Amino acid sequence: MAEKITPDHIKERIREILMEDEWSIRQESAPRAIWAFVAEDRAGRKIVVGQNKGREDQVIIQGAVTIDEVTSNRLGQLSEEEHNNFLWDLRFELLRTDLDFNGIEMPLKRIEVKTRVFLDALAKDTFLIRTSQVRKGVLVILWMIAKKFAQQPPPKQLGFQR
Repeated sequence: MAEKITPDHIKERIREILMEDEWSIRQESAPRAIWAFVAEDRAGRKIVVGQNKGREDQVIIQGAVTIDEVTSNRLGQLSEEEHNNFLWDLRFELLRTDLDFNGIEMPLKRIEVKTRVFLDALAKDTFLIRTSQVRKGVLVILWMIAKKFAQQPPPKQLGFQR
């Protein structure tokens, strides 16, 4: 009889995949999670990976951009029409990433992007592709904000926050 796959098995498999891909791992506590950790790539970009209670059939991969006060103030100075156009453009760009997202409302505080991998598809290739999608989703947010104000994108360590 086959051994039952437990959340601990999944956690260790994800840890192995990320470490093989040269990510560093830090355990994270999350009230709704069975387990969670922050993974940081060689460039200092972070994602949160975990399994939620009641959803043992999937692994969640999440990234977020926290809007700093300077950017928030600049966005607040835009006209209502410019706000609305920017938010719609951002929403449509994120739809193209095929990620779930939330937090796109004024005032912008924190925008999250996430995806999930169901256990029956949890192969190394699939997991790393989804991880890459989350990183690209965060870049979409950072670059659209930078483009709006005609400035350089922020340093790599900004934006990939838990």
